[in-house]
Amino acid sequence: MKQIVRGIIFTLISSYFQVNVAAQVFFTKGSSINDFVDHEKVDSFPISVVGLTNNINDSFGLSKVCINLTHDRVSDLRIELLAPDGTKLWLTNRNGGTEGRNYLATCFKNGGFSGYVREGVAPFIGDYIPDGRLEFVNNGQNPNGIWYLLIADLKPEYIGDLNEILLHFEENPNPNKDKSPCDFNNAKDCFSTAKNGDLLPDLVLVEEITRNNIAVFEANHVEYPSQIRFAAAIANIGEGPIETFGKNEWYCGNERVKDGDVICKDGSNPRQVLYQRIYQKNPKADTLSYVDVKAGSNYFDEKPGHYHYHVDDWVSFRILEGKFKKGKFKTKKAVASGSKVSYCLFDSGICNNQDSLCLISGVSYGKTNLKNYGLGNYKACNADIQGISVGGYDTYGYLYEGQFLQIPKGLKKGSYFLEVHIDPKNIYQEVNEKNNVYLFKFSIK
Repeated sequence: MKQIVRGIIFTLISSYFQVNVAAQVFFTKGSSINDFVDHEKVDSFPISVVGLTNNINDSFGLSKVCINLTHDRVSDLRIELLAPDGTKLWLTNRNGGTEGRNYLATCFKNGGFSGYVREGVAPFIGDYIPDGRLEFVNNGQNPNGIWYLLIADLKPEYIGDLNEILLHFEENPNPNKDKSPCDFNNAKDCFSTAKNGDLLPDLVLVEEITRNNIAVFEANHVEYPSQIRFAAAIANIGEGPIETFGKNEWYCGNERVKDGDVICKDGSNPRQVLYQRIYQKNPKADTLSYVDVKAGSNYFDEKPGHYHYHVDDWVSFRILEGKFKKGKFKTKKAVASGSKVSYCLFDSGICNNQDSLCLISGVSYGKTNLKNYGLGNYKACNADIQGISVGGYDTYGYLYEGQFLQIPKGLKKGSYFLEVHIDPKNIYQEVNEKNNVYLFKFSIK
């Protein structure tokens, strides 16, 4: 029966690809996916690409990635694509809910008609917008060589199989890619409201993503007892990118150490001093300069699903109760608080006016109202540089580590508020510091 299903799915995908005769498709079979045992293990599935032009870009490049995968709990999986030049992007990371199964005839493409994969319901079938930005691989690289589909099973118990992988190259691969003329190399059209020309970021929460991804688990739940879990996506609607970088200044407490590979005496990883790079437009020339301001720290996060560098104190969460009227609390009490949560910072997506995903306080943000839209280019969670572009956002799903609060034992049934606070220590400079706190009403039944 399993072989029959695989055959049907591949036939469906093949038929779909025949619509565009100019497209070039590369196919390979997969194999079994290793289950999580003690630590994260990444399975690498190679796809050979030959005979293409030696430069993929906005005119011709990778337009979508399709898979046929069977697994009894797909929210255990992080699935990435690794290009020949080393560019890596997320296709889907721990999506599909607590019990969802299978990616059957599932394609990842910009503007996928099935919507965002993080909002999808397993079993997945159709075209989905991935968790990462597919256009990042169409960066002028030579596509001929070995590509890899990378799959990490991040929780024990369930196993699965990757049956097929297809890479689809065609003209106009990123039909929804749209940038303003503002560019690091040509600042003529860059816009600043600041007298000194600063291009500051403005960090906000993508409210719809949190509102649609709040789950309250009862005390008897096997995996998440007495937890409220929620997604959070931080967008940048300012005039410049939020960019952090390190200068290889690592510390264990107050003690300076050689580098980030050192293990501190307490067994923890060292912290690196971070700087925020603030870009400035020179009013007398079409150039951008910058100033660097000391800000925060980062460290290497070893938890399953991460294995990259996180920026400390990026966001904090609380459960509040009290009387709330006309947008303000008359009385307020915190009944649960979490530690300040660290995130890695990169562009997992970009706001657009068409779908109003980035509807912030009643305003939909995108190219039409962000003057320097697209300024920045942050692909990965590295030690040296991270950030979020103008109009970009960084998403953490509700099944990610740290994306929960423990509901206190004996808390009465009723209505409460989830508070999400971006940059709670006010470490980073922004256009507006007053829009960093958000509230979401939920019920304990």
